[in-house]
Amino acid sequence: MYFVGKVEYQLDDRKRVPIPPIYRGAFDAGGYLSMGIDPCIQLHTPESFAATAAIIEAIPAETEEGDDARRAFFGSAGAVQKDAQGRITLGPEFLSYAGLSKDVVVVGVGDKLEIWDRGAYLARQPDALVNRRRATARQQAHQGEA
Repeated sequence: MYFVGKVEYQLDDRKRVPIPPIYRGAFDAGGYLSMGIDPCIQLHTPESFAATAAIIEAIPAETEEGDDARRAFFGSAGAVQKDAQGRITLGPEFLSYAGLSKDVVVVGVGDKLEIWDRGAYLARQPDALVNRRRATARQQAHQGEA
């Protein structure tokens, strides 16, 4: 399954955000929150968390980057369960990291969902489009070499 699309929500007074209804079943067994490389929160299924963890664990542990990557990823991650209404609660560290206060956007990014401050997400879109074009062109050129 691919997570696609975006849905705008508002955090409630208990700092809960709904999982888009179409994707709630993917989190029946729970999920994991992690801090994105961008200022957002990533909501992983157990499978996508394991795939990202494998990338982190492939970095040699004996290096400064490997140790830092493990601390940053695993140290900031947390298990999460949805409530009966399909919402998850975001803790203060996650709220602060992503700059979330009220208006949020839940965005599908393939193997996981991201939770963004609405203003930060909208401000990022022009750069995101340029980066997508650049990365796509680079990937096509690389495939042409193979």
